[in-house]
Amino acid sequence: MKFLSVEKLEAGYSELPVISNISLELEPGEFLAVCGPNGSGKSTLVRAVQKLTPLVRGKIILSNRSLFELKPRQVASLLAYVPQVFEPVFAFSVEETVAMARYYRQPGRLAGFTEPDRAAIEEAMKLTEVSSLRRKKLNELSGGERQRVLIARALAQDTPALLLDEPSSHLDLNFQLQVYQLLKELQKKQGKAILVAEHNLNLAAAYCSKLIFIKDGKIVARGRPEELLEKEIIRQVFGVEVEVRTNKSTGLPEISLVHPGSEPGISREEAFPGPGSES
Repeated sequence: MKFLSVEKLEAGYSELPVISNISLELEPGEFLAVCGPNGSGKSTLVRAVQKLTPLVRGKIILSNRSLFELKPRQVASLLAYVPQVFEPVFAFSVEETVAMARYYRQPGRLAGFTEPDRAAIEEAMKLTEVSSLRRKKLNELSGGERQRVLIARALAQDTPALLLDEPSSHLDLNFQLQVYQLLKELQKKQGKAILVAEHNLNLAAAYCSKLIFIKDGKIVARGRPEELLEKEIIRQVFGVEVEVRTNKSTGLPEISLVHPGSEPGISREEAFPGPGSES
């Protein structure tokens, strides 16, 4: 049974769609990454499957129901979302922000949190290592700390699926690894369906079971990491030359950039002509 099914999706922020003719499926317990160049539409895709863009056309089936028939509270019970950029408008604390994830479960505006609510909030802060920051305001945090708080809020929501827009952005190398290890554990142990928009191909290849490459608003390739991380495909989608090698710890492919001037027979002066050089 498919948790999420998308057919012929068009979406954007005006009548001119950013993405078009998008079809994909996400099964329970599947970890899927959407990758592509900046401006390719990967963030729009992740937002559109939650009906968070002004223009959404096509077919989106979420847990056997049309997304367009679901109320916001019903969507919140199925999908938790971590945006790429978050600028706090009000001076909420870390704990208050994570606690917001439980509001959709409240029967009324004045209802208090239950013990399961509080346990979920504490567990989410513990997993993302933000417990010590609980009383700090969001505007007092670094970009990386704020990103971890948003991930904690999504975890506290306790949904069958997580949608994340470039979760490795703003995080140092250690926390990039920790976040993806946590997502992988949630996929394996809790059977969560996970969809990420990700620019870091090596992270995506190491942790995601399938990749989708998107360019100019359209899907141009999809498959397992070992199928897509090839020189020619990367060149066509991202416009860069790469070397592909096998990661010794995962046995999966990973890439490194070929820097101009590093190829045999090409001098640095030829690759990087200075001012006044002949064209």
